[in-house]
Amino acid sequence: MGVIKWLEQWYLSNCDGDWEHGFGVSISTLDNPGWTVKLNISLTLYEDVAFDEVKIDRTEHDWVYCKKDNWEIMCAGGPKNLEEMLEIIKNWMESNKPTLEAVNAFNQEVMERRKFRDLKLPD
Repeated sequence: MGVIKWLEQWYLSNCDGDWEHGFGVSISTLDNPGWTVKLNISLTLYEDVAFDEVKIDRTEHDWVYCKKDNWEIMCAGGPKNLEEMLEIIKNWMESNKPTLEAVNAFNQEVMERRKFRDLKLPD
């Protein structure tokens, strides 16, 4: 699966009628030139997973920096490094796939949070 399709699927898998209103993905440009990617992983299976900072300096226009700051993966890179940044995030998630037990516990926690906020739960 290509990295854009993967990102679309990851985003959709977290959309639950609530999460997407406060969290998500942003991609923007830098004026030096380059790209930034911010992926908010709050209330996802990856919010507590360690992320090793990435620093790659090849040339003035070929560079990538990625780090996790609280519950956000933040990347910046050169004008031709957008796909590489997304691949770094994708590879990190694929290397840290949660167990079925973790998924079930997470889903239960999400449901409890919704009850607390008086959100309508599915029958």
